[in-house]
Amino acid sequence: MKLPSVQPLEENYLCRNMKEFVELMERTLAKGSGAFFKILGKVDGIPYYVTVLIDNQKIIAVEIQDVRGGSVLTGKPALQLLKEMITAGPVVVDAFPLDDVDIKMSIVDNLEVYNATPKMRLEDVCPSLREKSGEGIKRPPEKTESYEDRGHKAEEKAKPQPKRLTISLEVPANLEPYFRALANRIAKYSKSVGVEPRQITVKAKEVRYALGAGVGIHTTVEIEGSVNSKLPTGEIKKILEEFLYREAGELSKELGKRVVISNVLFRT
Repeated sequence: MKLPSVQPLEENYLCRNMKEFVELMERTLAKGSGAFFKILGKVDGIPYYVTVLIDNQKIIAVEIQDVRGGSVLTGKPALQLLKEMITAGPVVVDAFPLDDVDIKMSIVDNLEVYNATPKMRLEDVCPSLREKSGEGIKRPPEKTESYEDRGHKAEEKAKPQPKRLTISLEVPANLEPYFRALANRIAKYSKSVGVEPRQITVKAKEVRYALGAGVGIHTTVEIEGSVNSKLPTGEIKKILEEFLYREAGELSKELGKRVVISNVLFRT
């Protein structure tokens, strides 16, 4: 499914059970009229990548991809599998709040999946919602702002805000959850060696080797950021490369395919 160009509320957020997923859903819907979720989880040991579009009452589009096999599931079977995944837990979630226009555009962009999805109420997929309300998710009441409150907000807006880390992925769709997690580990490790990353770009493509030697995933990583370390830039780049080679080995085991770091670019 195609995602509208919106900022996430949470990325790679771990929900250990349905209760934590419902809490994340409530927080996300409190920011808008609907939401888009990317979910990675397992059912019976098989990993699935799920994209879900909802309004504040029901699921309106869902698509599930078998990460290993590559098959795609929609319709009622996808809803049932989503329910099983959330119930079993844990799942890793990216959450995106949507306004009314975002919801309408998402329906247009994913019309085939929308038409294939039976419109199911949220509490039918997440039964724990019934304990809270039979009328869908409640938003917090609107707060009346005083002139003093508005003044404080204006001061906060005037303060320079730190630049948000941007992660860019150019990878096969079925590998996106794995490489997004890798990019976040790169960001965390970079900070530990004195680099404040602004942009991390990961490009990966599958390469089929000759003579039946299997499939490899050739990967290029670009890291752009500021350095808060006394180490020379060249030494930092070497440290980051060694980290990425180790990560590639672990990712190879997880995917069952050889992940090759073709190039590492580091810019300040």
